[in-house]
Amino acid sequence: MDAAAPIAVVVRRRWNDPRSARVPLAALRELVSKNDPRGVCGPIPRPFIFARVWCDQLIEGQSLHACDASTAPHELELCVIERDNGAAVNTEVRALMRKAR
Repeated sequence: MDAAAPIAVVVRRRWNDPRSARVPLAALRELVSKNDPRGVCGPIPRPFIFARVWCDQLIEGQSLHACDASTAPHELELCVIERDNGAAVNTEVRALMRKAR
């Protein structure tokens, strides 16, 4: 990884969402591992890491969130899927999660 470039993490709204976005690692807040989606979503097959992110932090993948500019930014809860990210990024995400505890 380029030391000067910020680390970008691929995220999804749900573990099985076909759409993804990228956000800076520093934008991830309140990281938790959970296996209960709450709401009307179907069950999660295993625990995944979820983080809160402001919608104005999406680097790419804005279609992940239909933003109303008059009330932006919006807080999103996004899922970090290990297979979407390389080993170095996953290590950084897990370290950030440990710090959040």
